[in-house]
Amino acid sequence: MSNIVKCHGCLGEFLKLPDQYNFHPYIGAIQECWQIYSEILAKEFNNQEYFKVHRITVDSYGAQHIGDQNDRRARQSANVHLIALYLYFGKKLNAADMMHFIQKATIIKRDWPPIHQIDNPQWLTVNDVIKAKDVTEHTKLVLEWGKSIWESYSDYQYDIINTYEKFNDTF
Repeated sequence: MSNIVKCHGCLGEFLKLPDQYNFHPYIGAIQECWQIYSEILAKEFNNQEYFKVHRITVDSYGAQHIGDQNDRRARQSANVHLIALYLYFGKKLNAADMMHFIQKATIIKRDWPPIHQIDNPQWLTVNDVIKAKDVTEHTKLVLEWGKSIWESYSDYQYDIINTYEKFNDTF
């Protein structure tokens, strides 16, 4: 029996934990991945310098872990986080503008289109980000993480941008 488990969201490999850790109800992540993500969040919440890229951290994780796309909440999460990455990397908006979009987009519980899971992504994961030794490296890795996810969705970017344009007109 292996002590390594693979996350069905980001496809990262993790050391198996005892089955006891509580994690998000509809984001498609295993508890081992969620644990490392939680450690990254704690670092960001405990240091304002690390927190400067928090919005990208949250959107990167949500965009990698799209969950069961039969669940409306998972579809909303996947769409909103991918659109946020588009707003940052494609439209060059800042975190405040991204947050404004997210607040407008999620106030009404609308039906979002399903997102396709990437088969062979070339992206970073929480395993890469957690290794940062200081705030400079953390910032660099978080930005590379987000960009690698947005680029991995290159075959679907047109659809993601169209979804943004469609729903942005209704806000």
